[in-house]
Amino acid sequence: MALPLPGPSTVHLFASRLPMLPVGGEENVRPPGRPHALRSETVLRTLLAGYIGVRPEEVPLQRNPWGKPLLPNSSGLWFNLSHSDDRWIAAVASFPVGIDLEARLPRKDPLRLARRFLLPAEAWAVASSPPEEQTTAFLRMWTKKEAFLKGCGMGLYRSPRSFRFAQRQGSCWETVDPPEADGTPWTVKSWLREDGSFCALAVAHPQPETLVLSTEKLSPYFPYA
Repeated sequence: MALPLPGPSTVHLFASRLPMLPVGGEENVRPPGRPHALRSETVLRTLLAGYIGVRPEEVPLQRNPWGKPLLPNSSGLWFNLSHSDDRWIAAVASFPVGIDLEARLPRKDPLRLARRFLLPAEAWAVASSPPEEQTTAFLRMWTKKEAFLKGCGMGLYRSPRSFRFAQRQGSCWETVDPPEADGTPWTVKSWLREDGSFCALAVAHPQPETLVLSTEKLSPYFPYA
């Protein structure tokens, strides 16, 4: 099944559960979280194969210096995938994107995580929340941080304390501050999904308010190739 390429003001979002059946090379893999990573790559290859018209194993994935998967520039596609617990979500666009998904699972000490990974003012916002809401407060901020870090391609090689978010007037999007050295404008937005998980999307687009987010829920065994 062929997938249409996203337009200049469209982000394609796909979501489902990770396949439960093992994939090739998964047997006896350690550490324990690695099977989920292998299944995520299988999902990603199958999804991208629908756009570029090849078999999943033929998708020409490359990696940048920090390990982010990419397609050759000639494809005109940017993408990112995130998984948490048994769920995944992917974003595909014609401009750089990053996405993060976090299941609402108990965090042992959300305040400690906030103080370690967030700016002081952001950590204070978590600390000032009622104890039963501190995990929620942390995840709302963390998903936005990680979506941008994944979008810019550096992941946690770049400190999540090296930038903040500034609210755009009359918008649900927030601007990443300071701007990137190359002038690329990045904005983020977050939301709570129907299943209770937190999600955030980061885009390098000059007018995020004009973007159309096209969402499709898939079967865990969707056959696009």
